[in-house]
Amino acid sequence: MRPASWRFLPDARSRNRTGWVPPSASDPAHPLAPVSSDERASLQTEKWVVPVCAAGGIVDPVDFAIYRYLSPGGEARFWAGRRVLDPTIPIREIAERVGISENGVRARLRGLTERGYVGATAVTPNPSLFGVRVVVAELPVKDAGDVERILRDIALVDGAVFARDVLDEEERKIRVHFISDSDAATSRRTALLRRLSPTGLVRAPEPYWIPPCDRDLSSLDWRVLRAVWNRPDGSMAQIASAVGISLKTTARRLRELRDSRACWWTPGAGVEEFPLALVRISTDREETREAVLGQVAKDAPSWMPVANDGAGTDPAAAPTEVVGLIPADLPTALERTVRKLAVIPGVRRVRRTYALGSMIYPSWYGERIDERAGPPSGRPRR
Repeated sequence: MRPASWRFLPDARSRNRTGWVPPSASDPAHPLAPVSSDERASLQTEKWVVPVCAAGGIVDPVDFAIYRYLSPGGEARFWAGRRVLDPTIPIREIAERVGISENGVRARLRGLTERGYVGATAVTPNPSLFGVRVVVAELPVKDAGDVERILRDIALVDGAVFARDVLDEEERKIRVHFISDSDAATSRRTALLRRLSPTGLVRAPEPYWIPPCDRDLSSLDWRVLRAVWNRPDGSMAQIASAVGISLKTTARRLRELRDSRACWWTPGAGVEEFPLALVRISTDREETREAVLGQVAKDAPSWMPVANDGAGTDPAAAPTEVVGLIPADLPTALERTVRKLAVIPGVRRVRRTYALGSMIYPSWYGERIDERAGPPSGRPRR
């Protein structure tokens, strides 16, 4: 019997928030308020002592650790969309990595689900399957009231697949990921985005690197991909029935699609952004990077590393950069952590970005998948 996956916990509710405002530490209604004394005592009987968040924030460290290990290997990847998830990791494995019981993990996941941080998933195919690349353009935001309209109107731009509302040290902006197969297509879509920008400005588009799929998909692969695209949280039996193949073949094909990076799972459109900041640390040379990584683990214990291939930059082109996520629920605590990171020997610069919200635009992918998968399959085989 396959071990239970975290993905099939009941989804209590889902919300879609276009913005997140760091709350006050004294706000008792914050969804990630510290654990109660009763819950703390319960966890301590499991030989797990809930530590105080090193950054002084209110994101519970046990919730953060569980949230981290929903990513493959505990490393975050952003492949032209929201964070990549591992939909098959067993609850048992999460429990072993975090150091609490399986029931403790289930209880925490239910809590995260109720707060809107865990829920339905979505499947994203690798753009390399279609012989295209991903490009990112930035729209400056002067008035927060414009954000919802801009995110909605981006759906009118052919090829737009994802947009994220972010705030960095300089300004608020919307980063739009769109598909392009030529310089002419990039120019055309950038011009359309400029018409949506309240300021009439768009930062020069830049390529967004994603590791390519290393598998040539067969017609059956495309049918399986379409089935899981349409039902990302479906059971193996539901996917097999939709394609018309056996459970064994379905399991093998899905594993091959995942392992070859033909597609990946992310939080769905209704799942809220966890209050994290993306931190980029530039080191002075490649040889310094490993030493900086070790010091980061000491100065920022709540650090979730971003994989070398998960930040939109070819690892070969950025061998001196360290990227990770840290809790951003208390801006003052985050700044203290950033200052500590900035004085690590060998660090040249530390930049942080807050994710305020995002939106997924699936139509471009859906149309191309349908073209390659062909008409729906017939009667299932056993």
